[in-house]
Amino acid sequence: MSGFLDFWAGRDLWVEPMIAGLLAGAILGYLGVFVVLKRMVFVSAALSEISGVGVAFAFYVGSLVGIDPHQHGAVPLLLEPTWFSLLFGCFAAFLFSLRPGHRKLAPETIVGLGYIVASALVLAILNSPRIAQEAHAVGDILFGNAVTVPRAQIWVLFAASFAAMVVNVLFFKELLFVSYDPETALVQGVGVFRYELMLNLVIAVVISVATRAVGALPVFAFTVIPAAAALMITERMRYTIALSVGFGIVSAAIGYYVSWVEQLPTGASMVVVASFFLLPGLLKILRRSTI
Repeated sequence: MSGFLDFWAGRDLWVEPMIAGLLAGAILGYLGVFVVLKRMVFVSAALSEISGVGVAFAFYVGSLVGIDPHQHGAVPLLLEPTWFSLLFGCFAAFLFSLRPGHRKLAPETIVGLGYIVASALVLAILNSPRIAQEAHAVGDILFGNAVTVPRAQIWVLFAASFAAMVVNVLFFKELLFVSYDPETALVQGVGVFRYELMLNLVIAVVISVATRAVGALPVFAFTVIPAAAALMITERMRYTIALSVGFGIVSAAIGYYVSWVEQLPTGASMVVVASFFLLPGLLKILRRSTI
């Protein structure tokens, strides 16, 4: 009880990062249904990592011109890490939407290469002497340990979430069709590439903005775990989406609370809490396999 009272007493400190976590959990839980149905889990992982490269690169460029991008409000618009994250993420989404002409180069190979190269770049930039003083702050952003989220960043995340929902409301049937059965959609004359690119760009924008707000690790987890847990429980799309969004929101809220009370890394705590929602589905699958 004392832990909750201490947590509530410090609400002036955690209310904004909590809102950011709830927004990220909700929108990524929704988009995650399309990600899992389309079997593009590693695409979301690569986009999260590449968006992280954009954040780290913004700090590196800032060090070259003598500006710390971590100082919100004093950073030129062009050096804002969110723009770098968006640029890197959207460019990667475009590349991942292409179909390589080489028969031995599968799309999964391109995604894997993107993830590997992005991971190496993040490590290289973080260990650069130029950003040695900011490396810890960049690491907090990338892995979700940041304890403060500027209000402006919340508004950016809200705007990206709203835009993503507008696109999904307008093209829900097409995006779902392309995600669930792209071969049949192609046969029926649906513009598969167009809708895949649209979906990838929407996911890239949300992931880029959410990565800047809550970190790459929880962003990847919110994109995959809630949707996977919901799909194992029910096959009805309406319930799947509702459960996935709910799991994302609850994971963000409880995860942040646990991290505050137990003084644990925020991002890791959210991921661990989200993982518990996989248990009902796993038990359901286990029960079916033993019958």
